Amino acid sequence: MKNLVLALALALTGMPAIAQTLKLGHIDRQQLMLTLPERKDAESKMQAFAKTLDDRLKAMGAEYQTMVTNAQAEAETMTQTAREIAVREIGELEQRIEAAQQKAQEDLAKQEEELLKPMVERTNAAIDKVAAANNFTYIFDVSTGMVLYFDKGEDILPLVKAELGIQ
Repeated sequence: MKNLVLALALALTGMPAIAQTLKLGHIDRQQLMLTLPERKDAESKMQAFAKTLDDRLKAMGAEYQTMVTNAQAEAETMTQTAREIAVREIGELEQRIEAAQQKAQEDLAKQEEELLKPMVERTNAAIDKVAAANNFTYIFDVSTGMVLYFDKGEDILPLVKAELGIQ
């Protein structure tokens, strides 16, 4: 990042040799990722995985509701010890549900990363190839919001899509 700032500062201060060697480009990586043909398959796998996790959590929720309903219905006839056991079991189930929800979120994030990794690697390789073939010094990803102005840059999305064989 320091080198980028230094290079841009030198280019803006009037050093013509450096300014002439800088060739800037930009790409909307998010848009590129959405156009990949394998993206739909990854989304389907993510939805199926999320549904599986959701079904497990719903089953735990139903078990919790049943346990609470039974404890409330039997509360009048329970001994103090039986009530304490029921309350403890309900509390333990609540903790298991909370842990399962947190684990499901972690598993979902891990699954998404696993499914996206090959696409990211593929697009990185294509971007690198296009940048090298067209003598770009820097390529900015405008989907991250880090670039505020890119009028003088060149959008390489069409070149990268062509490299990937995407329309």
